[in-house]
Amino acid sequence: MKKTIILCLFAMGALCGCSDISIHGGELSKPKEAKIEIKDEVIKKFNKEKIEIVKRYLAGNSRWEVRGKYYAIRREKTDGGYKTTVNGFYSSKKEDGWCQTRVILSFGQPYGFGRDRGNITRIEIGKEKVVDIIIEGPHSGVPGHSSYVIFAGEGLNLEIYEQTPKVERAFTKSAYYEVSQELREVLRHAKDVEFTGIVPIPKLYPIKAKEELTFEVKDGMQPGIFLIEGWINLTEPGDAYVKVFETKTGKRLSKKMIILRSTRMVSWSNGGNTFFPYNARVVVDEGDWNHQYEARFELWHKAKNGKETKLAEKTRMIHGWQR
Repeated sequence: MKKTIILCLFAMGALCGCSDISIHGGELSKPKEAKIEIKDEVIKKFNKEKIEIVKRYLAGNSRWEVRGKYYAIRREKTDGGYKTTVNGFYSSKKEDGWCQTRVILSFGQPYGFGRDRGNITRIEIGKEKVVDIIIEGPHSGVPGHSSYVIFAGEGLNLEIYEQTPKVERAFTKSAYYEVSQELREVLRHAKDVEFTGIVPIPKLYPIKAKEELTFEVKDGMQPGIFLIEGWINLTEPGDAYVKVFETKTGKRLSKKMIILRSTRMVSWSNGGNTFFPYNARVVVDEGDWNHQYEARFELWHKAKNGKETKLAEKTRMIHGWQR
């Protein structure tokens, strides 16, 4: 538990550019071991219309989470399953030390990595073939060699963070190749996505889809933190989100932050026969770790025309999160 908490705090600091990292950054360099060759340029093929197709595909694949209108995070396998993290960072212990990664597809402007201190490598796809990646050396809070690379198309960007003991960017290279191949299949099966929301290639979907409506509320890494998992069948575009109520009083809990943290674009099919994934991580602030109370979690969908529909609910005992 202690190691998990430390790593999550580091991930949050890395994203927002907290003072410990922005002031005490590591030495920047472009070592030859970190060179990357751009062999696949599929990212530059996505215009506005095609970006909407890829967003719909991502929203229907449990490997990805489309958060808001501007970016999607790729979920990585950890502890035997694909889980949601607060900022999309995933940490693991290797033989030579701790590794941390994040993969994002952003739409329009890049999502970014906090304040740019010259530690971000931006690659214009179609203009550069071989690029020296900027490496930031180990420093306070970051035990390994880190990099943040933005592979930029005209409207679609692939952003990869890698922090590993070695200078070589093995994860960055493999993730770029994997996502590029995935995007190529989305383009090839665009008509399928427009009708069913699905690319007919099973290997792209690491989690088998459910065949009925499901809604689960699982415990997160600390009391008061919850991982929401569901499968829902929709026939129109929109966003899914969670509401939480104290059952005894009917009071809505942590309204503003839960809406912010739980809103996800979910895919749909014209026939309504396909179930699509919903995943989110929410925090209930009311209460503490010493007392339990009953709460009701509700899963809602808001269509593009503004119509809101409750899809499922689950009641369970909870703790509030304690700072």
